[in-house]
Formats: sequence, C-alpha cells, structure tokens
Amino acid sequence: MRFLPRAFVISLLILIVAPTVVSQDLSERQQLAIFALSYFGQPEPPPPPEVQIEIRGRRGSLTIELRGTGRQSYDGLFTRAFASLDQQIQSTFLQLGRFDIIGFEQRLTAESVSEFVSMLRDYQATSVEVPEAVLLGRQTFTEDDFRELAGGYVVVVPSVSWYSLIQDDSGQFVAEMETSFTFIDVEDMQTFDQFFVTTTGIDESPEAAVRDAVQDVPSELTFRIRSMEAFQLRSGVLEVNGREIALEFGRNMGLQPGDEYAIVGERVLPNGYIATSETGLIVIREVQQQFSYGYLVYANPAAQPGDQLREIPRRGVDASIYYNVFTNGIDTASVVGVRGTGSRGFFQLRPHAALEVPFRGLVGDSLLPLNLLVGGEWNLYAGRIRLTPSAAVGVGGAIPLSDDPSYESFYLSHIGGQIRAEGSLLVTRDIYINVDVGLGYWIGLAQDVPTALSGPLSSYGGLIIGGGITLK
Repeated sequence: MRFLPRAFVISLLILIVAPTVVSQDLSERQQLAIFALSYFGQPEPPPPPEVQIEIRGRRGSLTIELRGTGRQSYDGLFTRAFASLDQQIQSTFLQLGRFDIIGFEQRLTAESVSEFVSMLRDYQATSVEVPEAVLLGRQTFTEDDFRELAGGYVVVVPSVSWYSLIQDDSGQFVAEMETSFTFIDVEDMQTFDQFFVTTTGIDESPEAAVRDAVQDVPSELTFRIRSMEAFQLRSGVLEVNGREIALEFGRNMGLQPGDEYAIVGERVLPNGYIATSETGLIVIREVQQQFSYGYLVYANPAAQPGDQLREIPRRGVDASIYYNVFTNGIDTASVVGVRGTGSRGFFQLRPHAALEVPFRGLVGDSLLPLNLLVGGEWNLYAGRIRLTPSAAVGVGGAIPLSDDPSYESFYLSHIGGQIRAEGSLLVTRDIYINVDVGLGYWIGLAQDVPTALSGPLSSYGGLIIGGGITLK
C-alpha cells in the first residue's frame, strides 16, 4: 500500500513535468507490419482461382525460391517447426511492448524485398484503383493490404534463408538454421536494417534437434531488436530520491526489472556538432504500468529530473568466469568455473547455474571431472560495489579419458553444495571484478572404482577462497 501515494505523485509528475522538459527525447510506440515467415522448401500453393491479374513493378514480380535439405523427411520436420516459429516471432515483438503490430499472411523472401518495395512505391505514386485481389508472384494482396501498409508502418520480413539437418559420427542429430529479418520504413520506402539469427540444436532425436534450433530464435531476436538504434527506448528521469530514480515508461513499453539505462549527457563542440556521452547507470528494480523505479549505480554529474536516459540492451544473462580454491587445512583442490546468472526480469534475487572443473588428484590425462550447480543469489548494491550472498546445490561427474577397459564410460561421482559471499566492483559499465569467500562440500558417490581414480572421486570440501570477473 505504501506505493500507492508515490504512484499517484509520479503520475502527476508525468503530466506536469514531462511537457516542460523539452530536452528529453522520449520514445513512442511504433507501428509494425510483420509478414509471415518464408522458408526454402515451403509448399508451393497454386494461385487462387479468383485472381485474374498480375501487377509487375519496375523491377519485376515477386518470386520465392524453393530449396531444402534435399531429404523430404528432414524438410518435413522443418516445415512443422516453422509453423511454431512463425507464431514465436510475432510473440517476441509483442512481448517487447514497444510496438503496435498487425500481421500479414503473405510470405516474402529476403531476396524479394527490393521488388516488394518497388511495387509498393508504384502503388503510392500512381494511386490507381487496385482490383479486388492482386497476385504478386505467388502472394495475394488486396487493396486494403496496400492501403494499410501505406499508412506509415515499419514492415518486417522474416525469412529462413538456410537450414540443414545431419547426423554426426556420434549418432547425434545436428540441426542448423539461419533466419533473416529485414526492416523497411514505408514512409521513405527504404530498407534500413537487416540481420541474421543463426541457431543450432543437437539431440539424439532429429525432431528434438530441429525443435531446439527453432526455440533458440526468440531470445536472440529479442536482443537484436533491442540493439537496433531505431527501436532502442529513450526515456527520462522524473524524480531523484537519493539512489532511487523514477523514470518514464513501465509495463506499457515493456520494461522489466534488471533492465539497464544509461544517463546521457550532451555538449556542443566548437564546430557546432553535438557530442553525447554516458554519465551514469541505472538498473530497473520495480516496474509500474506507466513508469518505473530504478537504482542509481553511479552518475557524474549527479542525476537530476529531466536527464535523458537510453536503453542498454543486454542478453539477459550475466556470465562469470572464476577460480576457487577449496581447503580444509590439509587437502587443497582448485576449481575453474563459468556461471550464468539471470539478469533480465530480476533485480535482487536472481537464479544462476554454474559448470566447474575441479583439478584434484588427476592421474595424467585420464579423467575429466565436471560439477554442475544450480542456485540463487541476493544482490545488495552500494553504488559500484555489490555484495552477493548465494547458495547452490549440484552433482559431479567424471568422464575417463583413458582406454583402460577397467574404467566405466561415466562416473556419477559427487553430490554437494556451497554457500558463499561475493564482493564485486563495477570497473566499467559492462564488467565486475569479484572476490569470493564461502564454504562448500562434495560427497563422493563412486564405489568399486579403479585404484588410480579413488583419489579424484573421493569426498572433498572446506573453505572457499577465490575470485573472477563478470561480463554483463
């Protein structure tokens, strides 16, 4: 309940202060028209019988290439998977919150975009009456379609430009696909951006491999859209209360806890050019419908109402590389690990997972030990300094690298866990350096193992001391 009065105050600030802050450049919702996903190998439907006319632009008509992996059963897997991807693409744009979207059933390939632009330009220039149904290549358009597109939308053309499915020497299926996204500004009839998202899926089942490759597209697509200058959110500071910042936009524009915004300053150079620089960093901690609260990590000069803010796109996972030493006063074990921590959608409490390689008593190159941990952490901020207590549990395994027939192909070697406290210093906008202390213990599970492996597969643990770096 304590947030209700503040929400009322912030709403008033939006109405009263924002119009007077002329220096702020605030984003507006953009209109997108998203075509259906096209792909090589897609079915080639016959023209509708009621279509009797074909319109050609200055550069010719639209065409769609039909190609696939060369194997009908494999192409069928991708055909079914692409039906799901078509929906995921539109959902990704919707979930970003900053767009008003209309969907088109027509499919255009990336190669035919220039021809489509030429035809739409012809329609705008001639203003002729269009027949009830028009066939452009094999895609049917109506006059309503042209009229709606001519209303100022940004057109998005997704197309799977390449895919393959092979079975490697180990028997695993490897699915790879490349999806292109082309963006057209209808107002000036220009293609202003294009990028490719390449994904891979690996599984013993070909269906699962293809599904994994498809399901990886939305997360990468989200990051790439947020990285486009045309779509990056521009916000502004509404209120400053110590390190608490109230800023423009909330759920209405798709903000999430953990999102980061840079405070942007401007200065006029002697030649008249305007130079911009980042002078501060804000992390979103709470999101309301039309505004949000953020934590001020740093600012120089001090943050003020009216400051310009610009979105910093992140992939949503902070990656840490660390080196730890376990010691009980007698035995010592070294551990090298990588940890991924969920950041977008989280502020203080965040989930994480880690993969570690413990180096303890290895016999030459005979064993590759691995620990997998999952857990959570609680982040306490003090400006650039962050204190992070955490806990995790996990399992350990070992893969023998020797041809010795007495070795099994895999040992489930340990179960264990750890608690730790990490102190971090933000040295740049994107990098923390970390120092770790904690306690951990791994209980050995393997029984009846060869003598050479009894040491590496035994229990170990104790005090944890170490450090590393975190890349945001």
